[in-house]
Amino acid sequence: MNTENLKALTKESTPKAAVNLSASDIAFLVDCLPEKDDKLRYNAFLLLQANARLFPLVYQHWDKLAGRLEDSNSYQRSIGAMLISENVKWDKEAKFSQEIDRYLSCCLDEKFITARQAVQGLVNIIAATSKYNPKIRENLTHYPLKKYKANQQKLLQKDIANILEILEVKPAKP
Repeated sequence: MNTENLKALTKESTPKAAVNLSASDIAFLVDCLPEKDDKLRYNAFLLLQANARLFPLVYQHWDKLAGRLEDSNSYQRSIGAMLISENVKWDKEAKFSQEIDRYLSCCLDEKFITARQAVQGLVNIIAATSKYNPKIRENLTHYPLKKYKANQQKLLQKDIANILEILEVKPAKP
């Protein structure tokens, strides 16, 4: 993988390309996440997201991804939250237990889109493990929707209701 290949990637070709990524490709893509060039950054994100759904290679970069949860740029916070949520299933070292509070703060982000993407990412976390379910439930049942515009509140309310419904079906294990 190189910059030219990454720029030439289409959304349709991403799933196939993601399957064939090497560890060095993953490292290159993680390094592309802070790029100013939207095409490079977005394609790197899409490849990492697709790869993380299938393999634990992206998990090796957990610390870099987790660092994005508090980035001053909301786009970087979104990237961090979405990639962390995809990698919780590979988290045999229980690193997410150290990051859950930072992740949940992204669910309350000042930027609506970051908050919404983090809330939606909870689906992946719940699917990976139920040990965080009580904390997730607690945070969502006391979610301050009023900090967002009315139309945004409705979308977040729908996302939260979806997560709470999933939590009812998949209770936490002791």
